[in-house]
Amino acid sequence: MLESDLPRRALRMPTNAPPPEFASSMPESYRKNFDGRAMAAHFAIAEARGDELVSVGSFPSSRPGTALCVVAEDRPGLLATISASLVLSRLDVIEAEAYTRRRSDTADEAVDIFWVRQDPSDLRSEPIGPEHVAQLKSTLAGLLEGKLDRSRIGDARPTPTPSAVETVVRFIEGSDGSFATLEVETGDRSGLLLALSQALFNQRVQIIASQVKTTGTRVYDRFSIVEFDGSPISPTRRLEIQVAVLSAVDPIVGQRPSHAPA
Repeated sequence: MLESDLPRRALRMPTNAPPPEFASSMPESYRKNFDGRAMAAHFAIAEARGDELVSVGSFPSSRPGTALCVVAEDRPGLLATISASLVLSRLDVIEAEAYTRRRSDTADEAVDIFWVRQDPSDLRSEPIGPEHVAQLKSTLAGLLEGKLDRSRIGDARPTPTPSAVETVVRFIEGSDGSFATLEVETGDRSGLLLALSQALFNQRVQIIASQVKTTGTRVYDRFSIVEFDGSPISPTRRLEIQVAVLSAVDPIVGQRPSHAPA
């Protein structure tokens, strides 16, 4: 759904700023990263969800690629499911930022932002239009409802190849000790965000926030994570998670020595 397709009730707010309660419901990092116009577009997309499982819309951005906002009820494994829908829709992630919107009137919402381009590489210069956004929304809704078979992802995703460059996986302690940040630096390839988010979900890890950035042929990912029950990740579990992430980046990379400091 594009901004022009949103219901009229979602477009009554000024285009240069969202209502104050929307901004205050979002993390401080979100408010630092987006201006009023972008936040107003995200609010309109969130309002357009209504009783639907998911709302997807594009918004203007100066960053490379097409900027998309995906809003859905927050749940464990959601980022992996969104990543799967992007792969099935043949969209490659350039950058991504995931946030949780705290709601007092209903369940918390995930407000996830992606800058994408078409995949495979020979189509990356082609524009992303309303039909691509509609397909992404339909695919994501189908995955969330269990109507689409996730085994299709194996057919849509290119076969992973061994990374020719060093992969680094490390943990950084949160300032308050309540969560840890997992950092992953590796070579870029299609479906990487899906592989990482699925590996974390398989480890029963909850992603509180995330940031993905592609620079040339390198990808820099940061995931703020806790256990499913909200408890911090123990040192023993961190090692398990590091091994799982290394294997997810590339099975061959996971079998050979890489830098993975605790």
